[in-house]
Amino acid sequence: MACINDLPYDILLKGGSPSQCESLIRERSDELYHVPGGYAIRGVPLKGDSIPVGVKGDEIFFQYIKPCFGLFVLRLPDAGDEIERLRSRFKKK
Repeated sequence: MACINDLPYDILLKGGSPSQCESLIRERSDELYHVPGGYAIRGVPLKGDSIPVGVKGDEIFFQYIKPCFGLFVLRLPDAGDEIERLRSRFKKK
């Protein structure tokens, strides 16, 4: 299992509520998907029930729960591989 700190992410929001995270992801994205808990992005499993993941260009935006720190919205650049996997497995919202 990979660690989130091994990915080249940017933090767009720290300590947000679930609705704040989803709003920011919707705002920044051209496409929105909801993935189940346990879905992994580059080997890092996401926690939750229905986790919003957004796509714009070759970037993805996603909600991440960091234990003891709360909810974050992260941006992962150069994620074409993950975008294709999302598109093949999930329907856009």
